[in-house]
This record gives sequence, structure tokens and C-alpha cells, in this order.
Amino acid sequence: MPESHHRGRATRRRRVLRRNEPHRVHVPRAGGRVVKEAVRLKLGNGAVLLLHEDHSNPSIAFRGSVRAGAAYGRPGIAEFTARLLLRGTKRRSAAKISDATEDLAAALAATNGMESVALEGRCTRETLKETLRIFIESLATPAFAPAELEKVRGEVTGDLRAQEDDTRRAATRRLLELVYPPSHPYHADPKGDARSAAKIQAKDARAFHAAHYGAAGMIVAFSGDLETETFRGLVAAAFERLDSGEPPNPVPTPKPSKPANAVIAMPHKSQADFVAGRVALARTHPDYQALNLATILFGRIGLYGRLGQKVRDDLGLAYYSFSSLEARLAGGHCLVSAGVNPKNLAQAVAAIRAEMERLRTEPFSDAEVRDGKTHLIGSLQVTLERNPENAAAIHDIEYYGLGNDYLERYPEIVRGLDPESVRKTGAEYYDPDASSWVASGPVKGVRLSF
Repeated sequence: MPESHHRGRATRRRRVLRRNEPHRVHVPRAGGRVVKEAVRLKLGNGAVLLLHEDHSNPSIAFRGSVRAGAAYGRPGIAEFTARLLLRGTKRRSAAKISDATEDLAAALAATNGMESVALEGRCTRETLKETLRIFIESLATPAFAPAELEKVRGEVTGDLRAQEDDTRRAATRRLLELVYPPSHPYHADPKGDARSAAKIQAKDARAFHAAHYGAAGMIVAFSGDLETETFRGLVAAAFERLDSGEPPNPVPTPKPSKPANAVIAMPHKSQADFVAGRVALARTHPDYQALNLATILFGRIGLYGRLGQKVRDDLGLAYYSFSSLEARLAGGHCLVSAGVNPKNLAQAVAAIRAEMERLRTEPFSDAEVRDGKTHLIGSLQVTLERNPENAAAIHDIEYYGLGNDYLERYPEIVRGLDPESVRKTGAEYYDPDASSWVASGPVKGVRLSF
């Protein structure tokens, strides 16, 4: 989002302490059987809290988000702000926050993303109150101390340099710049660049925080040894202390760029990487589930699906090769990635292109689709046995508006996928001619035919 959407703290709506009545969200266990319903609270300040109560493990995990990601600010500012949240408040230094969480055997983190900042934490029932006190204090009143900002500046600068010197990360970053048009927020690196890292000051982080870290649009899901009464009381009261702010504006849907190719020369490296990809679907698109299954079959399941079987195992041309799908609120992208010996680069590119074309001439068989469905359902059932992943799943349902009974319905959604739609969607979005291609590494003298 453009910087014109930044708003000062003075324009925030007053704090509202009223909350609506809770309702339930289904959470399944293995086999799809619903054994407990998650409680949902919509607070008066706009925050949404969710709870899956499970006393089988004496711990509490939470996963959340606030719509303050890179898409909402100028390059780098969201990254700096997120990293500084837990680096000191107006009452506590970074060292005191670190010591306090360590004494509590708790953990807190805030990680910048393209659309949102991911919030996460871990504690016990006994340490919940103090853990939330530190967490809410960090969200509401970060200090943005100059000394901590300089530490973050060094970290971000170092991360950017490391990315530039990593064949896989450099190729992926360049590909995303080709896939998304320069006018779209997804085009830029969420961390910014060397220029933005050198210029950002504490006042910039304060302004961004004031504009985007309100409770409106915030979602936090809890899972574990937490009673519903405590959730409705202590937890809700903690989050009600946050100012509401303004509801976040939606990120515009990205339009695909014209396919393009690039080569990044890194002569000092011993490995070459290449990535192919294109703009794909938003998480809420009707074809998302079909494309997700196609991605699993093409380059994820087992030893990296068809790609791994052909390019790595049969031909021996790659150290790894896989497909991936990232679907966000506004849109997303699908990629094919491979790491190879430079002498095999041209052959590996040709082999992966052939596998992408094969999706049209030899589509996924009924047996492949059946195996993929079993994999997806089984993977979710295993994941939901752990508190952090359970909290993340509940959060995502709310974030993407998938419906309160989504997890309960998920096995039937997957089983009901038409094999033909999986084949068609896979062939469409893993089309080599509609994809951009980037190679990186010691590529001098290598003749590439993308």
C-alpha cells in the first residue's frame, strides 16, 4: 500500500473495551472427528481472538497477525518495525524483555511478511498473564531506541548481502521482480534494499507503527492448556488495551507481467540454481485447492513428486528440484526451483521444461491424484496434534475467511476435487511458456534455452 495510508496516533479511534459474545469454530482431530470447538471473540477494538482448548499438553501456543507487512509501506520500513517490536518498550529495555521471557520459560516473536506481520508465542498457564503483559506492551509501546535500530540496520544489511550471495535466494528474488509488475507491492523485497536499510530512522518506524499496528484487523489464535473462562477474561482484557486504529486496506490483485528471463553471474560459486514461475491465485480463489494438489503432485509429494523422480533420480541432473505455491489474500505465485552442478545447468533447464510441458501431454493419473489427496488429508491430521500448528490453522481460517467449519469440511473438500480440474489447473499454472526464468551461479559460457 502507498505511504499515503500512513496515519498518526492522534487519528486513532478511542480505545473500546466492549466485546461481542463468542461463537464456536470447529477443530478436528485425526480422522476428521470434531472433539472440541474453538471459541471466537470479536473485541470492541476490532481484534479477533480464537481458542482451541486442549489440556493434553501443559503448554499454550499462539499464532497471530497484524496487517502491517511490507505491502503497506515504503521499502524496508515494515521489516525494521517488526524487528524492533521486541527490542524494548517505553518501560523495559531489550535486555529486560529478553530476561523476563527467559525467566518465564516463554517465547515471543514478530516476523515481517509481505501482507502481515506474523506474531507468535509460547508459555504455560502459570506464566500466561505476565507473557501477555510483555507481548501487549511490546505491541503498543515499542521504544524504537536508536541503539537497537542500529543493531537492526546491521542485521538487515547483513541479511541482504547474504541473500545476494546465495544462488537460490538471489534467483528467487530476481524472479519475483520479473513476475510482479514494479507498481505492485509484491514486486519488492519485504526486507527492502541496501539503500532503504541505510536511510530508515526511528521516526520512520514510529510513524509506520502508529499507522498500522492497531487492533483493527488483528487476529490471534491460542491452542493448548488454556481454559475458556480465562480466555474470555484475562486474555481478552489484555488485548482490549490496544488502540483500535483504522481497518487495513486490501492489497490490489496483481496482474501478471509479460514473461521474461534473467541470468545472475556468480562466478565464485560452485553450484548453479534456477527458478521458473508466474503469478498464480489468491488463497480464496475457487481453483486454489486444485492448484495446491497439482503442486504437491508435480514437485512435493514423496521425494519431490514428478520433478524429483525425473530430474534428480532418473536423470541425475539436480541436487534438488521442487515446485511451490504461495497464495496470499490478493494473489500469489507458483515456482519451480532446482539446484544443479553448473555443467548440468542447460540439461536440467531442458529437463524441467520438458516436465512442465508433460503436464499437458501426460496429465496426472487417477492413481497420482488419489495418492495426493491421501497425503494432504493425512498431513493436516498429523499437524493438528501439535499446539503451534493447531493455532496457526485456526488463525489462517479466520485470516482468509474460509468458514468456521473449514477444518471439519477439509477432508471432503480434498476428496471431492475433480481429477480433471487438478490436471487442467496444473498444466495452466506450470506452463513453461507463461513463466519467467532466472538462473544464477557460475553460468559464464553456459548456453541456456529458457
